[in-house]
Amino acid sequence: MKPIQRRARCLLPLLGGWILLYAVSAQAAFLDNGWGARPLGMGGAFTAVADDSNAALYNPAGLVQVQWNEFSAMYARMFSGLTLYAADDQVHLDQSYLAYVSKPIPHIGSWGLSWANFTTTHLYREDTLTLSYARNVGDFFPVLDNFLALGLNVKYLHRGITLDARSVNDPVFASGNDSASGMTVDVGFLLKPEDGLLEGWRIGLAGKNLTRPDVGFQEKDPVPMEWRLGVAYQNRQHPWLVPTMDFTRRDGVTGVHGGVESWLFNDMVGLRVGGNRDEATAGLSYYQAISKKVGFRLDYGFAIPFYVEGTSGSHRLAATVYF
Repeated sequence: MKPIQRRARCLLPLLGGWILLYAVSAQAAFLDNGWGARPLGMGGAFTAVADDSNAALYNPAGLVQVQWNEFSAMYARMFSGLTLYAADDQVHLDQSYLAYVSKPIPHIGSWGLSWANFTTTHLYREDTLTLSYARNVGDFFPVLDNFLALGLNVKYLHRGITLDARSVNDPVFASGNDSASGMTVDVGFLLKPEDGLLEGWRIGLAGKNLTRPDVGFQEKDPVPMEWRLGVAYQNRQHPWLVPTMDFTRRDGVTGVHGGVESWLFNDMVGLRVGGNRDEATAGLSYYQAISKKVGFRLDYGFAIPFYVEGTSGSHRLAATVYF
């Protein structure tokens, strides 16, 4: 782990050793820590799958695979069972996510708008507003058909500290800088051959936070770039079973994420299991068609961490409407 950054100093008297551990392990703001209920169930290996409203979080190029207009909402309680306090208030860690994505529009492409939020109750929050766009390269070069897709995220990042009697005099915030923001971009690529030796394979590559915006309160604190390489396979003879794996690189640390997804009973029930170096994960989905043009899906994701004791795990629940 890297040395404790100065920006985390104000959190020590508020939350004690546990939140300090979290700040050190994160190493920087806007950590990609398993967003989305469905991707979580596969251990965060979603870069090559990326076929729903979670695509903007992992690989914007995947938006070309969305077949319906989708509106989704997710809420997550992280590390349930831990009792944390700041002064006399109980504190918990939450994630929220709202997204709208469109099905491909002829001669225009696919687009989406999303908001992601991470909150430490009454103390700290991060917000990311993202505009996403994707298109098949075959729209410009017909010989490629749907073999290759490109995607782009344009993101506004904002983070802020809620000052109280203990932190208001901290030198980090002496100039009144209790919030910071910046703009950045992600790019994504998705290879999805429909025939030949690579039939059934999906290969995704995404680069995130490419401009490394500075979101420091006093000293510079650039958001690190992150790279994701994902591979997934879906056999036409057994389309109900999809194994997938992601390799990530951020701040000099390499991560490996793996999982498998299975859709059963005419794609009505989805089951997932996965893991990475930090946690073991599982997930469950239920899809219900309301009419020929409207559907509804519930996703649940669960993760049990390897290195945090006294917790019953992190729980994520998402609801998606298709129309």
